[in-house]
Amino acid sequence: MRPAVWGGNMKHSSTEASPWERRGAQALGALFAAFVALHFYNALFGQFEPLVQRPIFIGFGLGGAFFLYAARASRTGGRNGLERAIDITLGLLAFGVCLYVIVNRDRFSDIMVQYGPLDKTAGLLAVLLTLEAARRVIGWFLPLLALITVFYYYFGYDLIDGGWRPPRVSARTAVETFYSSTTGIFGYLADVGARVITIYVLLGALLLSTGATDVFMKMATWIAGRTFGGPAKVCALSSAMFGTVTGSAVANVMATGSITIPTMKRLRYPPAFAGAVEAVASSAGQLTPPVMGAGAFIMAEFLNIPYTQIAVAAIGPAFLYYLAIWLGVDLYARRTGLQPTPKNEMPKPADFLAPDKAIPLFLPIATVVYFLFQGYTPSFAGAASIIVLILACAVVRPFGQNSGTQGLKACWVELARDVYGGMVEAGRALVMIAALLACAAIVVKVLTATGAGVKISNLLFSVSDQGLIVALLLAAVLSIVLGMDVPTTASYVLAAAVAAPSLVRLGLPELTSHLFVFYYAILSAITPPVCASVYAAAALAGTSFWKVAGRALSLAGAVYVVPFLFVFRPGILAQGGAGQVILDLGVASAAVFAVSVGFSGYLRGTLSVTGRVLFLAAAALLFYAAPMADVVGGAALIGLLAWRFLRGERKTLSTG
Repeated sequence: MRPAVWGGNMKHSSTEASPWERRGAQALGALFAAFVALHFYNALFGQFEPLVQRPIFIGFGLGGAFFLYAARASRTGGRNGLERAIDITLGLLAFGVCLYVIVNRDRFSDIMVQYGPLDKTAGLLAVLLTLEAARRVIGWFLPLLALITVFYYYFGYDLIDGGWRPPRVSARTAVETFYSSTTGIFGYLADVGARVITIYVLLGALLLSTGATDVFMKMATWIAGRTFGGPAKVCALSSAMFGTVTGSAVANVMATGSITIPTMKRLRYPPAFAGAVEAVASSAGQLTPPVMGAGAFIMAEFLNIPYTQIAVAAIGPAFLYYLAIWLGVDLYARRTGLQPTPKNEMPKPADFLAPDKAIPLFLPIATVVYFLFQGYTPSFAGAASIIVLILACAVVRPFGQNSGTQGLKACWVELARDVYGGMVEAGRALVMIAALLACAAIVVKVLTATGAGVKISNLLFSVSDQGLIVALLLAAVLSIVLGMDVPTTASYVLAAAVAAPSLVRLGLPELTSHLFVFYYAILSAITPPVCASVYAAAALAGTSFWKVAGRALSLAGAVYVVPFLFVFRPGILAQGGAGQVILDLGVASAAVFAVSVGFSGYLRGTLSVTGRVLFLAAAALLFYAAPMADVVGGAALIGLLAWRFLRGERKTLSTG
C-alpha cells in the first residue's frame, strides 16, 4: 500500500523546513480547515446544488492529494523542486477542472449542450487526475481497475465481440458520463461523501484531538487488563471503542497500536501476536455502531433505508466479531501463560470517568444516537454532536484535574488549538476518501453503463445450482479480492455492484446481502497477500509482515464464519421478534465459541486433532436455523464442555 501521505503531521522529518515550506504547510492546514468548515456549515444550513457541492468536495480532495504529496516529499528530500512544482501544478489543475464544472453547470444541464474541445479536455483531465490522485494515496489496484474499465467503456465496442461487447460511445457521451453530470465522478458517491462522510470524519478527528484516545485506552485497561491475556484484550476492547468514532482500520491501528503493541511486547508477548491482535481488532471499527465507517453511509444510500436501520443490524455482527477475538486471545493466553496487566499499571476509574474526560467523549456520541433515532438526517446529527463536543469541552475543561493552574482564557486557547488541529486532520483524511470515492465512481459507472455488473452478477447467480453455500463462498472471495490494496469503502462499493445483486436474486434480503459483502470487505484488510491493517501493525511491532499475517489468520479464524451465521440466522441482524433475536444471537455465540476452541486447539488443556474436529462439527450444526440442528449441536457442545471440565487442566481430548 502507498504511504499514507494524508496522515501524520506537517513537521519536517530529516531536514529543517525553510520559511517558505513552513508557510506552505500552514496554508495547506488552513485550506483543509476551511474545507471541513464549509461542509460543517452545509450540514447545519443546507447543501448547495449538486454540481456545486460535489465538485467542491472532489476538487478539494484531488487537489489536496497532490499538495500533500508535494509537502511530504519536500521534507524527505525524495523529490526535487521541479517535481514538487509538477505536484502543485497537478493540484491546481484538479481544482480547475472541478471549478470548470461549477462555472458551466447551467450549460451542462441543458440536454442540447454542445461540447467543445475545452469541455472534452477538461473531462479527460478530470479522469486522469482522479486516477493519479487515487494512485498516490490508496495504491495502484483501484486506479488500475478504473483505467481498465475506462478503456473497456470507450474502446470495447471496437475490440470485443460477443456477449461482453459494450455499447458504442462517443466522446460527448463519455464526457457527460464521467464528468459533466451528476453521474460518474460527481455522482452519488461524491454526494454521500460531501453530505455525510465529511461530518463524521470531522467528528472523529475532533474527538481524538480533544483526548478520546487516552480515555478509551484507560477504560479498556480498567475493564480487561487484569484477565488472562489482559493487554491483548485491552487492545481488542480499545479498538472497538476507537472504531466507534473513526471507522478506519489503518487509523485505528496507528492510534491504539502505538500504545498497545509496545505494551504487549514489554510484557513479553510475541511481537507477531501483538501485531495480529491489533490488526484484527482494528479492522472491525467500521462495523461498530453508532458511528460506523463511510461504507455504512454508502450502504444506506444504496438501499435507500435509514442509517439507523443499518446501525441496529450491525450490532449483532460487531458483537460476534469481537467475541471471536476475545475468545481467541483468551484461549491463546491460557495456553501460553500470557500475563495480565501489572497491578501498578492499572488505571483508576477517575482517570476516565472524571467529568472533564468523560463528558466531552460520551455526550457527543449520545447526541448522535439521539438525533439519528429521532429521525434527523445523519449530517445534522453529526453537526449537532460537534457543537455539543466543543461546548462540553469549553465548559468542563477549566475544572479538569490538570487545569487548576490555567486560567479560563488559557483553557479556551488550548481548546481552540485542539479543534483547529482536528479540523486539519479531518481534511487530510478526507483527501484519501474523496480520491477513492471519485475513482470507485468511475468503476461503478462503467459497470452499470455497459451492463458488465449485471453480467458478472449473472455468473455468480449461475453457480446457485451448486447450492447457496457455494454462491456465498464465491461472493466472500470476490469481496476480499476486490479489497486488495484499497480501503474498505472502495472494496464494499465494488462488491455491492457485482456480488450483492446475485445474493439478492438467490432470495436473501437486500440488507443481509450487503452486510455480508461489507463484512468480507472489512476482512480484506487482514487477509494476505495485500492487507493494509497487517502492514501497519507489523511496522509498529517491528516484525515480519508474514508472521503477523499468519498469526492474524489463526486468531481471526472464527471471524471468517460470522457472516454465514447471520445469513442463516437473521435474528443476528435484528430481523424478527425479540425471541428470534435472542435465540439466534445465543446460538451464534455458542457456534463462535466452538469454532474458536477448534481453531485454537485449547480448552482446559491442549486438544488433539480429533478434539478440534469435534468442536468444529458442533459449530457446524449450530450454523443452521433448524430446531433439530440446534438441539443436536447444543447437546454435542455441552457434552464436549463437560468432558473438558471433568478431565481438568493439561489433559488432551481424545476419542480413545
